[in-house]
Amino acid sequence: MIHTRLFSLLTTLTLAGLLASCSGPADELDSQISDALTSDKAIDATEADAIRTFIESQKDDLADNKKTAKLLTDAGDVDDAELLKYIRRNMTYRKLAKEGDAPTVSLAGATASAKPLRLKLYLEASGSMFPYDAPGGNGTFKRTLNDLLTQFDGINPGQGNMFVVNTEVTPLGLSLSQFFREKNLFTVARTKGKTTSTDFEGIFQTILSETTGDDLSVLVSDLIYSDPGLAGMSAQKTLDAASSLLTTVFNPHATTHSMLVLKLTADFDGTYYSWNNTKQKYKGERPYYLCLIGRTETLQRLYTDPAYQTIRQFERLPGFEDSWFFGRDAKAVEPFYTVLVTDPARKGRFKRAAEEVRARTKAVHALDDVQPDVTDKSLAIPVAVDLSALRLPASLLTDVSQYDVSGKDNFRVSAVQTYSGANGTTHKLLLSTDKPARGARTAVIRLRRQFPPRWISQTNTTNDIPVDATSTFGLQNLLQGVERAYNPNNQTEYFTLTINLN
Repeated sequence: MIHTRLFSLLTTLTLAGLLASCSGPADELDSQISDALTSDKAIDATEADAIRTFIESQKDDLADNKKTAKLLTDAGDVDDAELLKYIRRNMTYRKLAKEGDAPTVSLAGATASAKPLRLKLYLEASGSMFPYDAPGGNGTFKRTLNDLLTQFDGINPGQGNMFVVNTEVTPLGLSLSQFFREKNLFTVARTKGKTTSTDFEGIFQTILSETTGDDLSVLVSDLIYSDPGLAGMSAQKTLDAASSLLTTVFNPHATTHSMLVLKLTADFDGTYYSWNNTKQKYKGERPYYLCLIGRTETLQRLYTDPAYQTIRQFERLPGFEDSWFFGRDAKAVEPFYTVLVTDPARKGRFKRAAEEVRARTKAVHALDDVQPDVTDKSLAIPVAVDLSALRLPASLLTDVSQYDVSGKDNFRVSAVQTYSGANGTTHKLLLSTDKPARGARTAVIRLRRQFPPRWISQTNTTNDIPVDATSTFGLQNLLQGVERAYNPNNQTEYFTLTINLN
């Protein structure tokens, strides 16, 4: 009998371990609902929207799961009535209800559907851009613009506008279908304005001032700064001028607009004009850039609205290499964060501080009875945080070396992983220490703010003679000017998160 019970227990534990390791979208959904209920015994409209967004992002897998299939209508929308039933079947909900403290659930207040985004394409038509769509090229440049424009047109048909930019900003005068019927994308564009140089000051001023409401403007350019007015000046003076110019242009718009810069490469076959207008014949790969500019709330919609889920997967564009985001958002400076007191990754012992329990706050920022693990005396505290407003590359957000932790415990961020939790949390940080302190103290987590990122510094060159496949003259200087507009006080961190321990 003893052996039978032991075998039964081992079998149960093995099955439990297997089940725990087979986490999928349905399990993640349950965890998100449980996290929302645990924080304050309620699900409000904001949390409900986050749950809906997760369901929509995983609709294919959830629709194939018998447990979650009813959450989606035949049209693929979230069924609120079924979602409410699902929440009430959640283990945490049933536990709280059984204890006589039934949670409140508010599914109302979902964000109303706004007008579709209206795309404005600004195509640089200068001598250095024409070889990207040369007859002998492989067509990567054209395919990229085709993918981007047709996807936007599919959501908001016939509403896009196209402009040519160089020394001025001029309407292209072609419909989308006419534009892509052209054997060479620059056939009409090269007849507009003066193609000998590019007035970035005028271009960015026009785009920023005329990008309003639901507009999303996309500048297509090689971002090589050359000003005829600086003829005879040294390369360094030209670069300094470019940096100052962009700071001046973006300063008045830094609180209202954001910009996402995408680096791509495409085939180039023709004449390359260096910073001092020296002509060089070149055939091979060359970088170019898409600068997506819009009001901060418009860029937020691009990143979060399910309608644009495919479009915002920019890494799938032909020739995509990297990206960087410029913007200001209160959620980025003061992101939501909370200690996950019951997470399996925790080590040691701790509980939510009594004053937070009494206040029923959503987030856990204070811990009581903090004790190290009995076996190795270490301590590990999982912290969920919403990093969505930062729009930084995933590789940076999950790089533990980008995080600093100060405090008596000598914590370090030992792991960062993506995480879909309550209140829109997107990442889980694991604070670890081998020698925890005692008594009342704090741990302060900072995400370093460093510019330029590695890819910009590696792409930048101050001498583009001879031309090569990877470099852009003055890119770092040009974008450094934008960074100064968005970070005028030269902050060295994006945010600080404080956890009180006792």
